[in-house]
Amino acid sequence: MRKEITDLNYITCPVCKNDTPVDGEHCLICGAELTSPEPEEELEWEIVRTVSTVIEAELMAGRLRSHGIPAIVLSQVDSTRSFTVGGLAIAKVFVPTIHFAEATQILATDADQMEEDGEGEHE
Repeated sequence: MRKEITDLNYITCPVCKNDTPVDGEHCLICGAELTSPEPEEELEWEIVRTVSTVIEAELMAGRLRSHGIPAIVLSQVDSTRSFTVGGLAIAKVFVPTIHFAEATQILATDADQMEEDGEGEHE
């Protein structure tokens, strides 16, 4: 006979966002500590770059993450028609608003370095 559990209080894990019983110290799914009493405040995200390929967006996001800036990529590829280039296949790189200026500076520095490297090869 299976015993049914009722009236358990659940909280949302701050890491994996799964519900886990309040009486535990660690998330049952990811093992993260659940001792944080105050809820995590929601971040506002801004688009730091819009590019034409997901690969380029992932490279930019990786570069930002290597500097400690959280970054996510939203791909708008139209998979129903297999459009992978052009206006129907853009990818956007998002960063938290509090990191926007730093992210813009990092990506601008990368672009400047690429231009310098490219000019040196053609001469």
